[in-house]
Amino acid sequence: LQQKGKTGEQKDGMDISMLVVNTATNECQWAGANNPLYIVSSTQSAVGSRQSAVSIGTEDCGLKTEDCGLIEIKGDKMPIAIYERMDEFTNHEIQLQKSDTIYLMSDGYEDQFGGPHNKKFKSKQLKELLLSNCTQPMSEQKEILEKAINEWIGTGEQIDDITILGLKV
Repeated sequence: LQQKGKTGEQKDGMDISMLVVNTATNECQWAGANNPLYIVSSTQSAVGSRQSAVSIGTEDCGLKTEDCGLIEIKGDKMPIAIYERMDEFTNHEIQLQKSDTIYLMSDGYEDQFGGPHNKKFKSKQLKELLLSNCTQPMSEQKEILEKAINEWIGTGEQIDDITILGLKV
């Protein structure tokens, strides 16, 4: 970004997530700059126990289906850039369970305008969509997400990048 932190300089930044997964142990480390991490677990008991085991910033969204529960780990409220607050990013260590699905995303899906009143899609709708399809294979989830956002946009235009990465353990 070639910023030097001088007064009057343009303030460019980027919101990202970084994830490292040890596939032998199902342990992962995650840090987010303004972006959350969602974990959808097919075992309800795993949601509550995982919430207490993960560092601050985790919340049980209260969103559950018969089959799954979702927890959200919030990213730090700062971009990667020269910024008014330049703290270390929080490194979250998480023990994933077999059949968990983790989702990383840009803000493009939930910030997309559309629907009957040309409003933003919003994170709650996205979480509900992920949960309602938690038992579907990943290829099917991709199709469902694409169809939902295309129907939401309708005749409007896509306003930002839309990226969702889902990883099934």
